[in-house]
Amino acid sequence: MDETAPAMPDIITDPATFDADGLFWLHAAQAAIRRYCGWHIAPNIELTGAINSRGGTVLRLPARHVTTIDELTGRDGKPIAHAYDPATGLIECMSGTFPTGVAAVHYRIHAGWPLDDVPDVQGVLVNAAKRAATAAAGVIQSQSVNGSTVTYNVTLMADEMAKLNPYRLGAMP
Repeated sequence: MDETAPAMPDIITDPATFDADGLFWLHAAQAAIRRYCGWHIAPNIELTGAINSRGGTVLRLPARHVTTIDELTGRDGKPIAHAYDPATGLIECMSGTFPTGVAAVHYRIHAGWPLDDVPDVQGVLVNAAKRAATAAAGVIQSQSVNGSTVTYNVTLMADEMAKLNPYRLGAMP
């Protein structure tokens, strides 16, 4: 190892003072759910970003339950005429094909379900957080002694994943 290279900062800077309280486990379970689904699910918020494109006429937005598409442009900033299918999350280019390349299509959208509409997701969140908070030491997935890095694991059960499947992003076309 190169002794002159700066040390990688720890995710948990001081394990001796770290407190894995209920709020920590709620955040950890929320992160696990969002990783599994591929996006934030709720609440409905503004999202901005860019989509890689191979060209073609159809792309998937990286969100579900899109309530508005405020902007859809090429990397040159020119608007792209489009149609959107809220049932599938797909957008279709109505003026030829989408620009090609990495980060070729830029978007500004509002997406996500209102919190009152996702009690099933909230139930999974609470159950996963409670399970992780009350689990034995087996909850630690990996630990590095010299770097003090600890990785906690919130595992989603098969029935919880089944409840989350309707909120997952589908495969990109």
